[in-house]
Amino acid sequence: MRILRPLVGGFVVTLSTAIVVFVSADRLSHLAPPAPVARAVVFEPSATGSIPAPQAAPAPVMKKAAPAIPNGYDTERLRALMQGDPIMRGR
Repeated sequence: MRILRPLVGGFVVTLSTAIVVFVSADRLSHLAPPAPVARAVVFEPSATGSIPAPQAAPAPVMKKAAPAIPNGYDTERLRALMQGDPIMRGR
């Protein structure tokens, strides 16, 4: 009789644990699909005024072509002088 009380107690604990495990497993296997989450509509930032709306860029202005020798500076003559060419005659 002394052993009967711990055996019954262990049986009750084991049975309770088994019931909890099986019920949990059953509920996990029959999960309902998640409820759809309502999503907020995301507006374009320029529509809300948080950033300015993009504006069409104006056409680039065409610049005049640079003269062949700007301000009288002749790179070909400078190159010739650096290579040791004497000063041009007849100028």
